[in-house]
Amino acid sequence: MKLDFKSINKKKITKELFFIALGCAVYSFSLLHFNVPNKLAEGGGAGVALFFLYAFGLPVSYGTLLVNIPLLVLGYKMLDKKTMIYTIYGILMLTFWIKIFETYHVVIDIGGDRLLASVFGGIIAGTGLGIVFVFGGTTGGVDIIAKIFQVYFGFSVGRVIQILDGIILLFTFMVLKSFPAILYTLIYIYICTKIIDYLIEGGIPGKGVMIMSPKIEEITQKVYTDMDRGLTFIKGQGSYSRKDMNIGYCVVSRSEVARLKSLVYAVDPNAFVTISDVHDIIGQGFSFDQPKKRKFKFKKNK
Repeated sequence: MKLDFKSINKKKITKELFFIALGCAVYSFSLLHFNVPNKLAEGGGAGVALFFLYAFGLPVSYGTLLVNIPLLVLGYKMLDKKTMIYTIYGILMLTFWIKIFETYHVVIDIGGDRLLASVFGGIIAGTGLGIVFVFGGTTGGVDIIAKIFQVYFGFSVGRVIQILDGIILLFTFMVLKSFPAILYTLIYIYICTKIIDYLIEGGIPGKGVMIMSPKIEEITQKVYTDMDRGLTFIKGQGSYSRKDMNIGYCVVSRSEVARLKSLVYAVDPNAFVTISDVHDIIGQGFSFDQPKKRKFKFKKNK
């Protein structure tokens, strides 16, 4: 049977556009129901739109278009066709949903508690933006300016965005003239960023463990027998002894770390072990079904 690749691409694009619209709706809801009522600032293009609201009373929906249209004109030559289309779509969806929530506002009574607003606003906004980014979308804003600076001046995109966001927040605080607003906004931005990172990096966290020991073969066999986890050998050499050695690398869930360490040190109390964070694990034993256990032969050290 011949596959219809055009049909598959259409389904993929439809799925991406749907979730970008959904992410924009979630983000817009947070912006209009947590940031605006509690005078919280924001970075990026939405932050400029909030500045226009606080300083001149311009609705956020109009401010979003006012900021992004000139930026699109400046940046259209630097964006590939798909990115440009998705950026325009994201801006239109963001503007549309902001206008919807400006017209049909839901009253959320949190007793004027800005801390609750910054925490839950950050969670909801981060979820919305995370969905947009995961499906290849963008909401425009200062990202385009950052790209222009990168192309013409060689500056880091991340650093330019940080500087621009800082300037936007500074001007917003000058209008609000509220020191608590600064602190609560920082909490909001921190939580929002962490949620975005979590959604982009993946949802199966774990620990990567490197084991250096002359008894690595015995440790490997013990770990496999007791935990049903395999080790990967990485060829290494001691800088002092100049002896070749196998370094064992293993990925385990967080709940398995203590057990793994116990097994390793039961075999070799002098083993050198390092443990690092792993943000997303894809493969057997984690995202795939674990195959039936097979018997392996392990070589003994001579």
